[in-house]
Amino acid sequence: MLVDIKRSITSFAFSMPDNWVHSLFGGAIISNEQVLDAQCQLACNFARFLPKLETLTPPKARKLHAENMQIFDEAPIGISHIEDKLIPTPSASFIPIRLYNAHPQKGNLPIVIYFHGGGLTIGSLETHDAFCRRLAYYSKVIVVSVGYRLAPEHPYPAAIDDAMIAYQYVRSIAYLFGGSPNAIAVAGDSAGGLLATALCIRAKKEKMPLPVYQALLCPVTDVSRESETYTTYADKFVLTRSALRWFIRNYTPDERDRKLVVNSPLLSDPKDLKGLPPAYISTAGFDPLSHEGEAYAHALESAGVKVQHRHFPSLIHGYFQMGGMIPAAKEAETDFLQSVHSFFATRKF
Repeated sequence: MLVDIKRSITSFAFSMPDNWVHSLFGGAIISNEQVLDAQCQLACNFARFLPKLETLTPPKARKLHAENMQIFDEAPIGISHIEDKLIPTPSASFIPIRLYNAHPQKGNLPIVIYFHGGGLTIGSLETHDAFCRRLAYYSKVIVVSVGYRLAPEHPYPAAIDDAMIAYQYVRSIAYLFGGSPNAIAVAGDSAGGLLATALCIRAKKEKMPLPVYQALLCPVTDVSRESETYTTYADKFVLTRSALRWFIRNYTPDERDRKLVVNSPLLSDPKDLKGLPPAYISTAGFDPLSHEGEAYAHALESAGVKVQHRHFPSLIHGYFQMGGMIPAAKEAETDFLQSVHSFFATRKF
């Protein structure tokens, strides 16, 4: 009930005309010839009044993040089939996954294994539920959302190990839930994008069958160093440099692990990127991760990988879950959904 009230108040505020927003906050924000979307500017100012994630305990940070996603994301759409399952692991624990199939009457559907963002510290199956529903419905794929273990309780290599186990599991039972093991893509946002592309790198190294496609939304690609946009957009734009540092410390407390290519794929030797699956990579103009996302797109292209790099200059990190309030974010999300659909619709597997 409280979330509904907050959502209604936020919706009213975000209905203000752009010129009202600019007048309220001292004009439009311009950086590197990019103009921040007015609704994104409003979101950034709202975020200033929220507790900083890095000052909270991980459980409290996760709760706050989950509440914010309910406010800014679109309401969940109904789809035909959703199923929760548990993947057994060698350590006698289980990895929760959630399957989404909006078109169960069709067989041999493509599969997208999705890894949620959140710095490998926050985020869950629930925070990305509405987004995964849209991905399944509009891209006409089966989505498998993975609830990998989170840091700091479970530092490196927990998340990437869980990602690999989930990938192998989905490949092995794809036919049982109407999917094709020959048409599996991996996708993720932010740190989830890191897991998606790290999975491809590790699968190649271990001589496993590769995914056919990788979709990375504002991905983390280098935790070993801070790019120039870490400084340019250090604060005031929702995702901050201090929060990123907190996430990185949580997952890789041993600094030596930060230079491993599964944690910093941007450090990969070009030959190790050669042969990786085609990629969709998005970056946002006012995002501390924008430089490393763009650099990774160039690195893949230089290695001969086909890349669709989409840059959205007016948006901020996390735009893909702000479509409920920000029209420009909804347009950018639609570009991603259409790209996934187009990739599978134009190929036979």
